[in-house]
Amino acid sequence: MFSQVRDRRSRGFTLVELLVVIAIIGILVALLLPAVQAAREAARRMQCSNKLKQLGIALHNYHDTYKAFPSTPGGNGVLSANGGSVQNWMRWGGLASLLPYVEQQALYDSIDFRFQWDSTDGTSGGLTNRQVTRTRLDEAFTCPSDPGSSVNYSAAHSPTSYCFSRGPQSHWDRGSGNEAGIADGQYWPRFRDILDGTANTFAMGEAVLGRNQGQWDPSRPRREQGVMVESVGALSQSISGDSRVFKNTAPYLTIINTYYDNCLAQYDAGSGYAGDQDENGRYWSSGRTGHGPQITTFIGPNAGPGCDPDSSVTEASVKEPGSYHPGGCLMLRCDASVSFESETINQATWIALGSTKGGETSN
Repeated sequence: MFSQVRDRRSRGFTLVELLVVIAIIGILVALLLPAVQAAREAARRMQCSNKLKQLGIALHNYHDTYKAFPSTPGGNGVLSANGGSVQNWMRWGGLASLLPYVEQQALYDSIDFRFQWDSTDGTSGGLTNRQVTRTRLDEAFTCPSDPGSSVNYSAAHSPTSYCFSRGPQSHWDRGSGNEAGIADGQYWPRFRDILDGTANTFAMGEAVLGRNQGQWDPSRPRREQGVMVESVGALSQSISGDSRVFKNTAPYLTIINTYYDNCLAQYDAGSGYAGDQDENGRYWSSGRTGHGPQITTFIGPNAGPGCDPDSSVTEASVKEPGSYHPGGCLMLRCDASVSFESETINQATWIALGSTKGGETSN
């Protein structure tokens, strides 16, 4: 009797059994964690898609009101201040025009469009343009999958993940009749200008945000996207028409890819950084390419860093869409539909989708 009681009290887990249980729990966690992470990313991607969809609806509502899409960058003649000098390189970006259509009417009413987007002159709304444009609008303008959406590295930091497409065009302001995409200086495109069809033409897309982390590390296996390699020179062609506008045929592709290979070679050598080339998408309000909401369609989604022809951040010859969504990025088409474009998309197709009137085949 005493022996039976003693045996029952002394029975428990052996060390081997405990280790087996711990191993099983570890295996279950290892199996479940990727599924949980994938589910979270799927939710973030859906949020991002919905934000782009809302911008598509905003674009259509804007067109219904003004019979054209907004210009990015906007009109020339903006002043530094009341009675100040003209600062055309400080023109407004198209997202400012969409503010009333993304539930930001009060902020829009505070803007004085006579002045540059960073002006410190008072406006009719009681704020300066600088105060308005330093207002973060993450709920509307940043992708939750992008780590840059949760970074705040300066008081002058109001980022946007979503950019207007200038298509296969390597300059931000080519003039009437030469525009490749819907984004160009002083260009307010209409539906009838999109000759390739609204369902076959990109209006906007997402781009990876710069995080002000300084010089990139060339030894990392994957090149950073939210940065610009400076002083690469201009991407141009002498085959036909405007030298900064490209088609999707083999001669043009050779020029594009040779240029981008040179840009990547500078990146890999650790050259082409001067201080603010790591701040892509810094301002939703700006009409600039690097710091503002403009993208190109030359290479493909998640291609890598952008390429600045000089040492400014106003312009960029190449700034491709990209994201932290595995395998590609989200793009908004001119019919307000959102599509996920794979990193493996054919380059000629990608260029065709960026062009509004190139007459290319996109499928």
